[in-house]
Amino acid sequence: MKKMLIILWILIFSCNVFASEFKNGKEYTTKNKIISDVPNIMDFFSFFCPYCYEFEKTHNTRYLIKNNVKKNVSVQIYHVNFLGGTLSSILTKSWIIAQQIGIEKKIILPIFEGIQKTHTINNLNNIKKIFEKEAGVNESTFNNFWNSLTLKILVQKQNQDIKKFNLEHIPTMLINGKYIIDYSNIEEIFKDSFSQKYIKLIQFLLNKK
Repeated sequence: MKKMLIILWILIFSCNVFASEFKNGKEYTTKNKIISDVPNIMDFFSFFCPYCYEFEKTHNTRYLIKNNVKKNVSVQIYHVNFLGGTLSSILTKSWIIAQQIGIEKKIILPIFEGIQKTHTINNLNNIKKIFEKEAGVNESTFNNFWNSLTLKILVQKQNQDIKKFNLEHIPTMLINGKYIIDYSNIEEIFKDSFSQKYIKLIQFLLNKK
């Protein structure tokens, strides 16, 4: 009986420590109005955002999430259109195609580099070449996705989700339609053991009522 009480005390103590580790207004903020009918995790970025590029190179956050959240948690990563002019909407469609094929990891850094470092991506044909070189997706396959009804529906759904959030800046994450993670804040707060604390924060917010 005494052993059981000790174990119970340890569990309660651990939960309290975990819960008090993160505070509203510091590591995250809470929206006044919950957004409904959206994925559990909504992550927003742009290939034209210098901070997004640096963050991706340094922390590889998208794959931290993929490898550390439960399979029943819905995750959607959105490329936004409010940076980069006409090319931005082309990149949004291309990103959705990459997600549908499952090659995001192969093309994300090459596209970032082509936009911000080498400046070799200026049009749709340049993007197609990245898809073929980095992921083996030929132009015919790319074009089939590009001209599909599925892509049109997914773009429309993404635009609706982003409009619901009233997004102001990137990179930003929204969890359960309520909790906002501002990457610029947490990178400074989590500068030691970033990956571990970042995942703990996401898990904490996913479980928060």
